[in-house]
Amino acid sequence: MMDQEVRSEFKSLIKSRISEKIQNYQAESDYKPFFEAIFDKPTIIQASIMQSLYTSFGMSIYEQMAVTLASKAGYHAERQFIIKGSIDDSTRVLIDRICEKPIGTYSKSAEVEMIRESIELGEAIEHPDSTADVFVRKPDGEEIFIDITTVKPNKKESRALRRKFLVWTALRLSQDKSLNVSTYMGIPYNPYYPIPYSRSFVRNNTHESEVLVQEALWSLFAGYDVFDELLQLFSGVGEDMKREISDFLSQQG
Repeated sequence: MMDQEVRSEFKSLIKSRISEKIQNYQAESDYKPFFEAIFDKPTIIQASIMQSLYTSFGMSIYEQMAVTLASKAGYHAERQFIIKGSIDDSTRVLIDRICEKPIGTYSKSAEVEMIRESIELGEAIEHPDSTADVFVRKPDGEEIFIDITTVKPNKKESRALRRKFLVWTALRLSQDKSLNVSTYMGIPYNPYYPIPYSRSFVRNNTHESEVLVQEALWSLFAGYDVFDELLQLFSGVGEDMKREISDFLSQQG
């Protein structure tokens, strides 16, 4: 169970982000005649703020919560971790060849071992798109790199993640071929609940084992199933801020 210190930290974090959005809200100048003909101004403003929060929660809230939970569980954890390394030409060709095959042609573990066998040790160089949203190192030495993504990534995003995970693995193994490296797509909640997550773009471009949805994601960080506690915490924030949000919307009418 989360201790009171963590609960207070999370509540303050969530409240501050929502308050910032409300206090710094600037009406968009885009002309939306059809929506404005149907919906009233408070509804449009609320939708605008919600969309902004959806976008900002990943970096400003989910990542920070992940690092706090993992640290409390006794893991080393960092956010926006830059993976440095080098990839030789032979391994680049191998990654291309893997990505050309349908997902499942090789198991995830087989792909990692293919890269481990191919990669040459090299310099620790920073590369484009080599930043993991959250990095966790467990006491047993396992290194975990997570991309916390939108809950409904499109086909292009899903395909890009497949290659990105292989590149991340190669970069890290180029520094130490004996490392135990794991990569995951983190989906903070299941938008299809109570139906199991089944977005085809994701399932057709990632191994089932590397997609962590809802409970699976937050359990990795906390070391136990903490999802229901997080929901209760967010619900409490909603109750605490109901008046502030209501007052703001009423002023926009």
